Amino acid sequence: MKIKEAVEIICGTSINSPAIGSFSGFATKLEDVKRGFLFFAKNPNEINAAIKAGAFGIVFDSFVQMEDGEIAWIKVASIEDSIIRLTRYKLLSENIQVFYVNTYQYAIAQNIITSDDTALFDDNPSKLLELLEKKHPTKIIIKNQTLLDFVLEYTPCVILEKLPFDISNPSSLFEPKFYYKLNLYQIPLPEVFLPDLGAVIEMCVNANIEFNLNNFEVISSLLPLSLNQEAKILPFGQSPHVAIPTNDKEIFLRYALIFHKHAKWGKVLFLVPKILQEQNLDLYDLYEARIGKKLESIQYNVANELPHLLRSHAYNFGLIFGIGLEGLQFILNQQKPIPDPTLF
Repeated sequence: MKIKEAVEIICGTSINSPAIGSFSGFATKLEDVKRGFLFFAKNPNEINAAIKAGAFGIVFDSFVQMEDGEIAWIKVASIEDSIIRLTRYKLLSENIQVFYVNTYQYAIAQNIITSDDTALFDDNPSKLLELLEKKHPTKIIIKNQTLLDFVLEYTPCVILEKLPFDISNPSSLFEPKFYYKLNLYQIPLPEVFLPDLGAVIEMCVNANIEFNLNNFEVISSLLPLSLNQEAKILPFGQSPHVAIPTNDKEIFLRYALIFHKHAKWGKVLFLVPKILQEQNLDLYDLYEARIGKKLESIQYNVANELPHLLRSHAYNFGLIFGIGLEGLQFILNQQKPIPDPTLF
């Protein structure tokens, strides 16, 4: 990239007349600097090392001492803003497609996508330039909503009205079988997330992203917790009692519908906060509209009450709203041991 073009893109000011005319690449970390690169000096103490590594230009936003007048010195108001401007330019000029997925779809995509030209990114926006320089992807998949304004143009991954595969019956609630393109698959993914799997498959097909369902491995963050009668966590599948914590209203309702349709044999324990956040006040109404009956739940005041509630009620499926997996794991692991009864 020509120096003049780079200066315009990052809204900088060239403060000297360098002997070089262009840059061969960009680096935001000292260890990534190569000969011909423009270095964004977040830490002014790294400038000399960057020049020795072959940097043809330095971007800075605070006072620095010019050590080499033959390379380009570019002053900007904010290095972070200049990195974002350059990243946006590269996304547009290189026609890189950006796809926005939810948390569940991101985990699924990580499992099955095999395309070398497709990258998954879940980091600080300023680090996206580093990804573009190192991997040169033609497609990027993101889940961080704060990145949407940053990338400007993106394609959302949409839940389909009809799944692109046929579920095999009977099928396990937590390890379903399905047919896709005449092949039978059984994957360790709760049935409640099959709509998200279908959305990822459809996204890949439409965007010519290669994927392999045989690569699917356990995603522990999407699995329920197997518990014993004392609400102690066991390896998954080793107990008839599972706890399913979620802060996601849609996932709560999906699970409720699946249990209502396909697990009438099991006892479902619904645990819901007594005080719901404003965006969740319609939970009971949505449950009744989707299931066809009122939600009979046990309400809790604070999450620390959950271990006792799980110990004192009979259930096969404990569907818990208002807490995530890591939060419930932490609380259950903090339980004090229950002493064995004695004769004295």
